[in-house]
Amino acid sequence: MKVSHIIKFLPVLWLAGCTLAPVNSTSHWTIEPVSDYDSGYKKGTEIVSVQQSTLRAVLSNFESGEVDVLDVSQPGRLHRKARFNLKLSQGEELTSVAFHPSLDLFAAVVDAGNRPGRLEVRSATTGLLVDRIVVGFGSDTVVFSENGKLAMIANEGEDFLFEPSSKQFFTPEGSVSIVHLSQSGHIVSHKNLELANMTNQEGFVITEGGRFLEREIDWNGDGIISKNMDFDGNGVIEKKKVVLGYFEGHDVFGTETKGEKKIFIPIKNRSPALLEPEYIAITPDSSKAYVTLQENNAVAVVDLVNEQVISYYGLGVTEHKTDARYDGWVNFDESMAGLREPDGITTVGNGRYFVTADEGDSDSDISMPIDGQPTGGGRSVSVFDAATGVLLGDTGNQLDEFAFANKVYPELRSNKKGSEPEMLVAFDLDGIPYVAVGMERAGAVELISLADPVHPKVVALGKISGDEDKSPEGIAHFVVDGEHYLLTANEMNGTVECFKIVRQGAD
Repeated sequence: MKVSHIIKFLPVLWLAGCTLAPVNSTSHWTIEPVSDYDSGYKKGTEIVSVQQSTLRAVLSNFESGEVDVLDVSQPGRLHRKARFNLKLSQGEELTSVAFHPSLDLFAAVVDAGNRPGRLEVRSATTGLLVDRIVVGFGSDTVVFSENGKLAMIANEGEDFLFEPSSKQFFTPEGSVSIVHLSQSGHIVSHKNLELANMTNQEGFVITEGGRFLEREIDWNGDGIISKNMDFDGNGVIEKKKVVLGYFEGHDVFGTETKGEKKIFIPIKNRSPALLEPEYIAITPDSSKAYVTLQENNAVAVVDLVNEQVISYYGLGVTEHKTDARYDGWVNFDESMAGLREPDGITTVGNGRYFVTADEGDSDSDISMPIDGQPTGGGRSVSVFDAATGVLLGDTGNQLDEFAFANKVYPELRSNKKGSEPEMLVAFDLDGIPYVAVGMERAGAVELISLADPVHPKVVALGKISGDEDKSPEGIAHFVVDGEHYLLTANEMNGTVECFKIVRQGAD
């Protein structure tokens, strides 16, 4: 494998000194669907967030720009209490919502395209605007701290513009916003944190062949993203690579049969323009936050006391067996090395560990494939020591194998990123930490035991109902009368599925 740095593993003696949660061998768990909620739209239900104290949930719809407030107090019968239209302007998109942990408020984030996005704080009962503030470019995710005193926004800054005269592609830099709230939920202060050049940071994997971001870009400036495009102007749309311009001195290309829907931006360095914050996990004591930089296979660590980025963790490569070919057969017998490229992130163990869902979001150099280069996407869930960024362990190929055993493995995605773990949520069952992860391409949710963080174990799977594409994006956990439940927001069929985590007696 031709890489410049590989993440370091913990020494055996250090692991021996860890205090791990006791392993409970008296029961096991299943995930059983109990109900669903249909938004009335064919797609768009993307992010869901629960307020445990009132057993209400907020649900975003990126297609309609609306927020639904759901009653989840009777998990077998989810129903809508209210629907609020945020009345977005043309070109704006609702990208995320979060329920305040205690107040009758929710936060909504709006991506305003080539302008900075904004955070809106609204009443969960009336939908009326309480406060708002402009944040960074490409605002993508919002989360609250457990004490409700601050909100954080990941400003991805992933939109690219093209300047025909110079043939240059441009993109705004990503950032992280910290917003402090008063006891009534009004905005007190706000700060945008810039991200630094990480090219020479220890632990980052630099591939010789390079990788590419797939981006939708209005290359010809007609205001439409065309699926087919005669890039070279010869009058024929062909399945061939065409150089369209340059980004930071490197070729940008497109394929005419994919058009402006998939223009390939080269990742040749770790410049700030390529750092795109994706999701955020805040520690229970609100002292730190961990931010996934998915396309860069990294996590940024934010000191929330001093409001600064204090370090970056390169997440390295996961190596395991997989089914790497779409050929009508499923055989988990080929070795793969994959950059984790995490999407979702959460903390467990009172902030001692952070856990990533390793979805992947880049392609290798398809013009010059180089043997031994890691692919994009780990197809795994990984556990890291939060203080050092050192890898404890990952699920290997358990996620795909469990999906196959439950007849939901998407074989047509084998040569891409498999079942694609997307977002995850952490909680305890009988005093043992677990995470539940949505599997975007498998249309399912999987439960992972972290009783031994060095050996995370997939223990259960719940299938989202229906035969159409589901694509679970957001995921949330809540408790009713001591019973544990999960919600998945399924963006491709416009629904929310509710699952119950059920104890199944002795092993």
